[in-house]
Amino acid sequence: MKAAAMSVWVFINLLFFGMCGYLYLIWSQYWMYIEKQRLFSNTPRPQRSASALRYQEAYVPEKYQSKSPYNLSMRIDSLRKNRRSAVGVLWSNGVVLQSSNKSSGSYNSPSNTIVRKSYGSPRFPNIHTPLLEFDTDKYICDDLLSSDCEERTAEFKEILLKEFHRVLMGESKVFKSGLDAHNTYDVKYDSSKRRDSSREEVMCALKRVKVQTVTVDDEPFRRLGFKIPRAPLQEGRHFNTCAVVTSAGALLGSRLGDFIDSHDMVLRFNNAPTENFTEDVGSKTTFRVLNSQVVTKPMFRFLENPLFRGVSILVWDPANYSSTLEEWYQHPDYNLFPVYKKLLEQSKGADVHLLNPQVLWSLWSVLQDTSPYRLRRNPPSSGFIGIWFSLHRCTRVRVFEYVPSARASRRCHYHAARDDAACTLGAWHPLAHEKALAERLRTNRDLDVFQRGFVDIPAFRNVACH
Repeated sequence: MKAAAMSVWVFINLLFFGMCGYLYLIWSQYWMYIEKQRLFSNTPRPQRSASALRYQEAYVPEKYQSKSPYNLSMRIDSLRKNRRSAVGVLWSNGVVLQSSNKSSGSYNSPSNTIVRKSYGSPRFPNIHTPLLEFDTDKYICDDLLSSDCEERTAEFKEILLKEFHRVLMGESKVFKSGLDAHNTYDVKYDSSKRRDSSREEVMCALKRVKVQTVTVDDEPFRRLGFKIPRAPLQEGRHFNTCAVVTSAGALLGSRLGDFIDSHDMVLRFNNAPTENFTEDVGSKTTFRVLNSQVVTKPMFRFLENPLFRGVSILVWDPANYSSTLEEWYQHPDYNLFPVYKKLLEQSKGADVHLLNPQVLWSLWSVLQDTSPYRLRRNPPSSGFIGIWFSLHRCTRVRVFEYVPSARASRRCHYHAARDDAACTLGAWHPLAHEKALAERLRTNRDLDVFQRGFVDIPAFRNVACH
């Protein structure tokens, strides 16, 4: 009798869990159908302008248009040739840090397929199939004023925004995706704050995150005798026009160098060089944003490399979400503090500062607040930090090849021959949402963004916040 009762109990449990599994499968397929319809059917196509000829009031100053690869009389053949020949060059300056991917995993992908390390999330049909083609000329225009160029640009924009959507959807916690298991920095986030925000509300949220660096009076740095400059990172200095130059491989062959150098301030990242690349990225450097790997790893020669001399530098390293400066000093991601102290002792007056790590999580919170998806609980990229910093210090900010143009490439950096789609779409930082947000905040025309290769964002001082 007891055995019969036990058999019935086991059967009922198996039946119950079987039904739960079946309902789970049905619900997941229904959810995927809804998301697929939204992804492929509801993306609005930009309306064509009344006359393409009116585009002559472009944002690029007239005196630099003649040097642009997109001059109206120039064909794209030479640009394609330059891109293909440049991609084959391998420079001998060693391993190059990827500013937009600080992952410990491997994401090398020699083909068009985007490879992402899985953390146990369900595999849904189509979510992991890339939409964006890299290293193709099909969306690059020969003539910016043609109707064909408008159509190519509109098609590329639509695909790019869908690709951001696909990546974010794939990495979000739809079910138990394993993100909590990889909450390395113990991030606490109140999901009830997440909501749709207008462009002005997003700008004001970013504006409220102040530039905050470690000062000479902060402990434990005061106790340990760090000779930190009293004026935090050229505080009070303001620039009219600023160029934020990413390290994207798409800059190869762009011939944007003269245009970039025309800005009052030029911000670059990590160990991105200008020598041998001035035609494409310019030669001027005012600021650099470095992550702590560049400061600590011997291959970058932070204390000796002239690349880091004579410029203002902002260094960041993540701490736990609620850590104090003392706790951060004891447990940094990379032990940058001895190197930083030595630099301050060797180079008196060096304008090099450490970003207060709490700023990183304030920026991350703005990103999460404005995303309909669950983001990775890792800090923003150097690129996003550089944009935010420039918006505080400039009247007008142009960001080059952050939102990918039609030159989108699997090549990670213009200065190193390494292919990895994750450099564009993100694998450790919440990069897809950062770029989608930058595209949303920009005010310039689609041809500037997706053909010329830059977004134009009005600075915080132009935004009235209540």
